[in-house]
Amino acid sequence: MSDTLRQDIIFKILKIAKDNSDLNSDDLFNQAESATQSMFDQLTSSSAEGATSEKDDKARTKRRMKRKDRNQRKEHVGRFFVRMMEKNIKKPGIPDCLIPVFANSVQSTIGEESYKQVLGKIDRLLEFGENKGFDYDKILDSKPGQTIAKEILALYRAEASSGSFEKQLKNNLDETLVKNISSIENGQELNIEDTVNLAFNEFNKYLKTK
Repeated sequence: MSDTLRQDIIFKILKIAKDNSDLNSDDLFNQAESATQSMFDQLTSSSAEGATSEKDDKARTKRRMKRKDRNQRKEHVGRFFVRMMEKNIKKPGIPDCLIPVFANSVQSTIGEESYKQVLGKIDRLLEFGENKGFDYDKILDSKPGQTIAKEILALYRAEASSGSFEKQLKNNLDETLVKNISSIENGQELNIEDTVNLAFNEFNKYLKTK
């Protein structure tokens, strides 16, 4: 509405100038001002309402972001864990769909009790970060976030030495790859066994070197 009103004001002034070309600048200004005063008042009112609306929109967006952050909490232990290694295991030949498999393996690997303890720490950190106005990624990358991630990594590494761990994780990688293969690499052929082995080996390499 405000854009249309601005155009109407401009056309009004142009018409007044065209119809009253014999007037001097002061008289022309006074006539244009008088003829467009109510239109400018309406434009000002519209702009004020728009600013209020924009402020309300920002508040609603912030609330939606907070709801989104809270919804992510159901998987946030895995997210904190994977955050440290994403750059190391996101390599050519390893599809993005396999990264969540490593995140989802945390709970079963470190055990329920350790998982709940870490969960409590992250919950408190998220609450503190949200109160400070930080978004989820900033909390993940903060110093306390990295400390928690290192703790998860240590717990994970201690439990990842069993033979059943490798078998189970590879099975999960295989299953995920099969489900998503149609949308990977723009339809290019992918050797499932080689891709699973590559993903597991890069992940395992990271576990052993950190």
